[in-house]
Amino acid sequence: MKCGRLLLWVLVAVVLARLASLGLYPLLDTTEARYGEIGRKMLASGNWLTPQWDAGVPFWGKPPLSFWASAAAMAVFGIGEFGARFASFAFAVATAALFWRWPHAPARRNEAALAAALVLLSSVLGFLIAGAVATDVFMVLGMTLSMVAFWNALQQGSRAAVDRWGFFAGLAIGLLAKGPVAPVMTGIALLLWLVWTRRIGDAWRALPWLRGLLLTLALTLPWYLAAEAATPGYLHYFIVGEHWQRFTVPGWEGDLYGDGHERPRGSIWLYAAAAAMPWTLVALALLVWPRKPVSTAARRPAPDPQMAYLCCWVLAPLLLFTLARNVLEAYALPALPAFALITARLAMERMPRGAASPVWLLGLVTPLVGAAILVIGAQRIDGRAQRTLLAHPHDPNAPLVYLFRRPFSGQFYSQGRAIEVRERDAALAWLASDMPATLLVPDYEFERLALKDDPRWRDVARHGHYVMLVPRRAVSPPGRP
Repeated sequence: MKCGRLLLWVLVAVVLARLASLGLYPLLDTTEARYGEIGRKMLASGNWLTPQWDAGVPFWGKPPLSFWASAAAMAVFGIGEFGARFASFAFAVATAALFWRWPHAPARRNEAALAAALVLLSSVLGFLIAGAVATDVFMVLGMTLSMVAFWNALQQGSRAAVDRWGFFAGLAIGLLAKGPVAPVMTGIALLLWLVWTRRIGDAWRALPWLRGLLLTLALTLPWYLAAEAATPGYLHYFIVGEHWQRFTVPGWEGDLYGDGHERPRGSIWLYAAAAAMPWTLVALALLVWPRKPVSTAARRPAPDPQMAYLCCWVLAPLLLFTLARNVLEAYALPALPAFALITARLAMERMPRGAASPVWLLGLVTPLVGAAILVIGAQRIDGRAQRTLLAHPHDPNAPLVYLFRRPFSGQFYSQGRAIEVRERDAALAWLASDMPATLLVPDYEFERLALKDDPRWRDVARHGHYVMLVPRRAVSPPGRP
């Protein structure tokens, strides 16, 4: 089998496996269910301007692009796991498709693009994020579009609109998906490379900077201004809090929607190495045990501007988050497209032209491991969401009340019907009431309050650390006959 055919079949298998898995497991607390519920609220309320944390409560943590996409996908495919996740899948595949705009010289474009797409989509983080309700995959599409377009406009002299204007469209996608951090990462990568190659002047002449930046502002600024007008205070929280204090203040306590993720400085490098597995090992092997290129056409120039460009691209997010104290594994994702291009090129240089290599079968490792986890850990995975518990028969006309804490998946799988009662006195009042309701209580509170023998309530289901309680006898609400 020829290399291109093997790559194509393995890539198709990876893509279809991820597509088929989108609806096989519930939206998991906390991140997936939280973002899925924001998209569901957007669709249900018709308010496409302001993402909502709760009914009438704005969510200032992220711009709206991922929520727009998720809500639109749920409008087409229905409210559920597949619809909520499909937009991320589509954007991840679109990111890989941009590799066909990369020149790949001296390797052959089609084979090298297939190899890079396989590395990206079958890496641990690439495969996971392609089917997760998350914002990062949308930002990475924008950054990849900008980086590919810039290279083609400058180094290849491309006059194509997708390159001359795609750079600025990519900045706009990043700003609407994640905020200023997206163009900052792109700028770091380009600045590193331009300073190293001394081509700042060429870069200025290659792109229509003034008109392009006006295009970026035209695509993004109206939403930011409208969001501030609709919910005053948004811009200060989002710019200062989310983009400065989150990364500089250990255990940042100003987060309105959760807790800071404090990690040792430099953790991003370990996350990046793990995110690219199993291809991290392949890339290291190609670097540590280099072989002579198989042909003179495959020899890289010295110095090699294309490889330097890709290395600067990889380094940009890693350098940006090296000193950050609040870091998540997904922050390594912007480095993956460039890593995929580097790995594909190194492999292409060392393989006989057209020969299939069994190394590409490593692309099946992550989908197979993922399938095994879904089968073996199905119960544990399902326990991280409220889907099964809320599917248990209960009165649809009675209030559905989470006492003490309502998980995000409780909102999503109840279609926004679930009420949250956090205050302890109010929660105890519900337990003391004769009002018909379906109560959901954390299992530790169930044990602490000795509700097993409560004369008013009986537990009818337990799942995911929650207990469902219904009245032992049907009683009319207070004030009704």
